[in-house]
Amino acid sequence: MIPTYQDGEMILKLYDQFESERLRTAKRWFTKELGLHEAIDPSAFWEQFPRGSEGFSHFVTLYGFFEMVGVLYKNGLIHPDLLFDMWFINGFYDKMYPIISDWRSQGDIHVAENFELLAVAELQWIGKKKGEAYIPKVSYAIK
Repeated sequence: MIPTYQDGEMILKLYDQFESERLRTAKRWFTKELGLHEAIDPSAFWEQFPRGSEGFSHFVTLYGFFEMVGVLYKNGLIHPDLLFDMWFINGFYDKMYPIISDWRSQGDIHVAENFELLAVAELQWIGKKKGEAYIPKVSYAIK
């Protein structure tokens, strides 16, 4: 299915949100604290960024954006070719996954479920559109 102008408008609206000051701040935090390092140990994350802290707020802001996008995707309201060509969602999810997984183990089993759905869908899209060799190796992908 070819993207429509309406699909394009949806991506532009999401891009505006992604470039908002709130998300820019969260992305800067992400790059500094998670993005440039190997996977962070969840216990170290919770110690450094407990619930209520500024860092935790940045984490929730960023995952919340992709959770929202995942809901739109799951309900067919966003075109996958535009979405996955625009953002590399697994670049975020891969670094956030250990913390999300640990958070789920603490009892909130639904945290970031649409973000994960989106990340896995992107892996499938990459395989279909670019080829299996381009799919990044991640621990959460279900074959």
